[in-house]
Amino acid sequence: MVNSMNELLSSIRKLLKDASNYHDLLKPDMGEIKAGIELTDTDERVTIILGDKISIAEGLVNPDFKILMSSQTFKDIIQGKADAFALAARARSKEVRPLEFEVYSKERGKEIWETIRALLMYLFTPGTIKIKNLKEELAGQAHGAHPIPLVYWNGLRCSWFLVKAGEILNKEGEKNPYPQLFIILNGKGRAIIGNEEFKIKPRTAIYIPRNSIHQIKADEDIELLWLAWQAW
Repeated sequence: MVNSMNELLSSIRKLLKDASNYHDLLKPDMGEIKAGIELTDTDERVTIILGDKISIAEGLVNPDFKILMSSQTFKDIIQGKADAFALAARARSKEVRPLEFEVYSKERGKEIWETIRALLMYLFTPGTIKIKNLKEELAGQAHGAHPIPLVYWNGLRCSWFLVKAGEILNKEGEKNPYPQLFIILNGKGRAIIGNEEFKIKPRTAIYIPRNSIHQIKADEDIELLWLAWQAW
């Protein structure tokens, strides 16, 4: 266990070093937040203390929240074989995913979720230069399609989506109280925005008003970028 724990500490230190250009985005605006990391199959645990300085402690030290995953999932992430944000992506909070979260400081919930998103973007993307490969085998499953989240930060959200032939993005017809945008990169199909249904084609951008149904029906595989803003 000691050797395994040392390996976990060493790996987290390496990730933090790789993310040194983003440390100011990992820190909360006030005070400090303690992020626990737990490997569920080996009981290895460390705590990242995010404050004026960023430090690491062995074990769980009064964490404000905890990120849970298996040792294999962690290994895949640091080797670039899996995308942490995609593994956490879900359409509904009750869905069980390879990356799970437990929040303990409920009164700081909004700040904690911003911190979790920052860690998924900047810490768990290996390398000094942060690069995401946008391909099916790294994508998650949510909203009837296959996303890789790119940015969830200060009210801005952006994901790459693969909608396979025959699939419907946002099949449930959910509406959101913030403006959004589909940028179609490749593929053909149809879009439903509000009460309108129309054909789509590559290199087009489709604006989505607040509180509107927004669906993509794929006749062939479609790649798109989804953006939302003022999404607090």
